[in-house]
Amino acid sequence: MKGRNRNQPCSCGSGRKYKKCCGALSSVRSNNPMIQVRTIPPEVQCAFVQHQLREAERERKFGHVRPIISMDHQGYKFVAVGHQLHYSKSWKTFHDFLWNYIAGVVTKEWGDAELKKPFEERHPIVQWYHYLCDFQRMPAREEGGGIRSSIATGPVMAYTALAYDLYTLAHHALLQAKLVKRLKVKDQFQGARYETYVSSAFVRAGFDVDLEDEGDATTTHCEFTASHKATGLQYSVEAKSRHRPGFLGQPGLPQPLEEIEADVYRLLQQALRKKAAYDRVIFIDVNVPRHVGNLFEAEWLKKVGTQLDRLEESQSPTNPWPPAFVFFTNHPYHYVGNDQSEPGKSAFFTTINMPDFKQRNPEVFKKYPAIAELLDSVINHTAVPHEFPIA
Repeated sequence: MKGRNRNQPCSCGSGRKYKKCCGALSSVRSNNPMIQVRTIPPEVQCAFVQHQLREAERERKFGHVRPIISMDHQGYKFVAVGHQLHYSKSWKTFHDFLWNYIAGVVTKEWGDAELKKPFEERHPIVQWYHYLCDFQRMPAREEGGGIRSSIATGPVMAYTALAYDLYTLAHHALLQAKLVKRLKVKDQFQGARYETYVSSAFVRAGFDVDLEDEGDATTTHCEFTASHKATGLQYSVEAKSRHRPGFLGQPGLPQPLEEIEADVYRLLQQALRKKAAYDRVIFIDVNVPRHVGNLFEAEWLKKVGTQLDRLEESQSPTNPWPPAFVFFTNHPYHYVGNDQSEPGKSAFFTTINMPDFKQRNPEVFKKYPAIAELLDSVINHTAVPHEFPIA
């Protein structure tokens, strides 16, 4: 780059000095006289830096998931998911693809059979799909290029989030046929849906996930083992959701919403009794109606705190509960109607029998970097990509 001041800002837009950015690449040399190293063309340098910046921004927004692999060819959009290749002429956004992808996972035949049932008897996935169709018929703002935008309702968010979690697992070769089978059974949907979320959450937080052999009936075991890529630390993970009858769209739930409480005591006990090869991480979905406002004022969180105190205070001094990191979440899609645009998802982190955390000193997370990254991801990596990557 003859004539350029190497202390000036780099033209690639990174904000760094040219000599610390693209200029650093152009100064590559070799001490071996037999090797000839050519100067990297400026346009290649800038393209490389721009790619790195886009990857850093993608990771900041969506976590450590593998990049979306897509391309346009002869009017079709092609998307690779694991070892499968999907394509369509109609996908303008990544959301378009996801809505089509989930239908393929549960199969058209299953969906068509559910659609023949009265609405209140349909599977929750198909109820959410019904509301998606309503949403797509609503007036929307034109964004150009055939793309329209509108604020999604709770059911549409639920459908899209499930589709993205399924895509994430499949893209990382973790989507098992038996999980899909459980998702399609109405009575098993809630637990299977939560396991799908938790597995995906660990992927987004930078963990490798090793699913346990659920066919082994000789012992109890957690859902999966999570290995943190950056530190190599391993954790045994258990995921449980507070089951309640009643799904979105039914004319009435078994009890008034204000009477539904975060009764998770037995779920905690069950999770702590499971055999665990490594330090435990427990995820529990409290499954209560959404709370609007400060999370620490939510009745479900107060109830959970009381039960945690009782669990530790009543344990046997000679046989205490094993220590555990615990994430309480609330994804109240079952209680959100089609007229509400925010389902009110929330999460709270705590521990059981870990004195280090009793002082509530943020510095304690320096001792547990993998858990700190997991917590950060659970809170911040909640969005679903909307756009396909720039070609």
